[in-house]
Amino acid sequence: MKYVITVEGIEAAPQGSKRHIGRGIMIESCKRVGSWKDAVRIEANKVVDKLIEEPVHIDLVFWFYRPKSHLNANGEPKQSAPKYPNRRQGDIDKLCRSTLDALTLSAIADDSQVVSLQARKYYCNKKEAIRPHSEITIQILK
Repeated sequence: MKYVITVEGIEAAPQGSKRHIGRGIMIESCKRVGSWKDAVRIEANKVVDKLIEEPVHIDLVFWFYRPKSHLNANGEPKQSAPKYPNRRQGDIDKLCRSTLDALTLSAIADDSQVVSLQARKYYCNKKEAIRPHSEITIQILK
């Protein structure tokens, strides 16, 4: 069985290191991660009606806007613009971490069930119909 979850209108956010602010209080270093995880949970609840308890393969595809500095006057990528997203969008392992944490208890019982993971990140262009979004495919393994 396969479930496809699409999270639109928000760029994925990495779950990185936490910062200690005193008295044992830790805060997330990325301010966007909370809204990203909420969006994943909402979309996962729409697609997955009962928590998956079997081992799963997860495929993650993240699409990001290009920074304006990558675009020429026509809105097209400059020749010198990088082809793939860089550290501004986050390390791919930290993007996976935030996404898998959000899927826990909204689509899967625990992220330890993930026995296979594939992840990719791409830029979309503002002139294209593709807007920042993420596609999450969960495949139950037998």
